Amino acid sequence: MSRPQLHFTPRDHWMNDPNGLIYFNGEYHLFYQYFPYENAWGTMHWGHSVSTDLVHWKDLGIALYPSKPYDRNGVFSGSAIEIDHQMVLYYTGVIYTAYKGDDIHRQGPDAFEACQVMLTSKDGYHFDNQQKHIVVPTFADNDPIGHRVHTRDPKVWKQDDRYYMILGSKFLQPGHTKTTGQVLIYESLDGQQWSYCTRAYDDTIGTMWECPDYFTLDQQGILIFSPEHIYKEEYNSVNMWTKATFDPHRQTMQIDPEIQLLDYGRDLYASQTALDEQGRRFMISWMRMPLPDQDQEWIGMMAYPRLVSYHDQTLYTTVHPHIDELFTQPTTTFSSREARKLLVTLQDGQSINIGGLVLTYQNDHLLSDRTQVFPQNQIGTRFETPTLNGKCELAIYTDQYITEIYVNSGHYVLSQIVYGQHDTIISQVAYQMFKIGA
Repeated sequence: MSRPQLHFTPRDHWMNDPNGLIYFNGEYHLFYQYFPYENAWGTMHWGHSVSTDLVHWKDLGIALYPSKPYDRNGVFSGSAIEIDHQMVLYYTGVIYTAYKGDDIHRQGPDAFEACQVMLTSKDGYHFDNQQKHIVVPTFADNDPIGHRVHTRDPKVWKQDDRYYMILGSKFLQPGHTKTTGQVLIYESLDGQQWSYCTRAYDDTIGTMWECPDYFTLDQQGILIFSPEHIYKEEYNSVNMWTKATFDPHRQTMQIDPEIQLLDYGRDLYASQTALDEQGRRFMISWMRMPLPDQDQEWIGMMAYPRLVSYHDQTLYTTVHPHIDELFTQPTTTFSSREARKLLVTLQDGQSINIGGLVLTYQNDHLLSDRTQVFPQNQIGTRFETPTLNGKCELAIYTDQYITEIYVNSGHYVLSQIVYGQHDTIISQVAYQMFKIGA
């Protein structure tokens, strides 16, 4: 089977988190966690691709790789920002304190140390891996602020006359037996010298928070993050969002207790946002695949780029217009090997079966069942949205291995990895379908 028609995939082997997402000098740069030796997680590098339209991507190979004592076992996730007309990358450098057996590419349980590192590129194409330096050192054992092992994934932004860095981390509260997930915020005048600013956490949401991102939409601060150990069953780490208020003058961040899933399919993880060429906030996320299909030499893909908006007190995500505008040709033929867009409205009790993925509107929830198109004994086959207030309008995008279901203009989304979809749609209701136009 071939690759997806539109969804981003690595040239080979393992890919996970999107990193360093930025629109710089007229091009989109997408870096990503990459292990170039096999279809499994290992010593992390940063792969690199560029695009002018978020549709067609040019692979540029490896941008960042282990080259220093403090990142010799991995260049973990991070971000990019433009400072003084240069691209500045921030990432987490990792060293292992013990290997998993005799495998130098994998660490023993919690057997590593993390620090935060920066590197500057003048043009976004050339990266001197010898010109790195640490900007936030490894925490000491039992530090009351951060964790020696689990502090990572710097996302940097500019606000007023300062730069701010948000990090995922965890800490042990007095009297607790389990750690609490948190974000740490640092500040800097120049992007090079950093000092601790504040923290924010919710001890009801997971034991560790990964891949945080903070931004403002319509004057509302938004925090997205990926907490670990949320569910006892199925995926124990998911992508979530909440309203947040960061006050740099008081050095505080307040997060709303109503924390929601960013995607109800739960395959989507490690989302990162940036601004597109029109200044609109958009997001790219990793889609977790449990295994490659039919001995493919790659594993992992990115969801479609999504516009992110905030209105009616909630977050909406919709397929970026650069992708959505491609689907101009009406068709009655469904092919799991080609990208398709379907529009359908379900009434209570109605369902549509898209090549084995069954969507049902029942009791004011959208239910998704991928039992027929997901490997046996794999976690996560049935999912549902919150209540939909009596309306279930769906925009469904399919593209070999992946189906993205946007509910009520992106109020909720379910993104699903699928395997072995067949080319038949069984529907109790009429629908419209489109393919990529000529």
